[in-house]
Amino acid sequence: MKFGRLFSEKGLSLERLRALVDVDEAGSIAGVARDDESRQSLISRQLSELERFFHTELKRKVGKTIRLTPAGKQLAKLAREHLRSLEEFQRSCDDHPTEVIIGAGDSLLQWLVLPRMPKVREALKDSVVELKDLQNVAMCDALQDHVIDFGLLRSDLVRRGSLTGKLLGKFGYSLFIPDRLCPRHKKMSEASVLQQLPLATQGDNTLFQRRLEELAASRKWKLDVRLYCESFPQASQVLASGQMAAILPDLARLGVSFDSVWVYPLKSLDELRREVMLAWHPHRLETRPHLAGAADELAGVLKFTF
Repeated sequence: MKFGRLFSEKGLSLERLRALVDVDEAGSIAGVARDDESRQSLISRQLSELERFFHTELKRKVGKTIRLTPAGKQLAKLAREHLRSLEEFQRSCDDHPTEVIIGAGDSLLQWLVLPRMPKVREALKDSVVELKDLQNVAMCDALQDHVIDFGLLRSDLVRRGSLTGKLLGKFGYSLFIPDRLCPRHKKMSEASVLQQLPLATQGDNTLFQRRLEELAASRKWKLDVRLYCESFPQASQVLASGQMAAILPDLARLGVSFDSVWVYPLKSLDELRREVMLAWHPHRLETRPHLAGAADELAGVLKFTF
């Protein structure tokens, strides 16, 4: 009998699989149920029932927290894909548009994806689009676990793993200077320009911030950084005040008005140039064939050059 082992015991249900997926995405049972002790108890019981069904440990106590084991995470990945496929089938039966989840960092979302959203939705056949602000490593995990359908990733992360994708473009970094702060002689050296202006840029112990500080220290530059922001788009908003210059990725050219801003390319940061790819997990597109063709169209919509 087909699937005989799956139906020979009790304990497997969509509700229990959903609870497992919720715990996986929240990181723990407490992350799902917060301070609701009765719900925490219910979820723990549901996971225990799944453990008995599969005859393996799916959760374990870490300190005071209940987290999933590697087997639990593997089952959560399978369950998530299964539940999303069922939900998509339900949507098609109800004549509702499908849902597509795209992950990207804040800069790419603000300057590349959102301004092109009409064409993005057209490429995705008017699907309901959900955008997730994710860092590169978290995005790799989300693609591997089928949490998202597409991600805008550094090319080196795509090529070294099991993901695939299409190249969108390459960007470096520039100094964006409000007209009122522009140096008299625009042919000044990079070192002179960087040291004489009040600066805003990305902080929070990022790779970019560390490299900028290493560069300044190695060349004995005294940078006048007045503002560290959580993201480059935040730093770009400072330009409108005219009070500071901002060190930003060239992607900002897609979202900053050039009427009152002078752009100075920073060759000293060339080693931080990045290729960006539209990435996906091959198996995800196999289970959602309508996205296979859409991937090419979406990549075409999101291409950029500088």
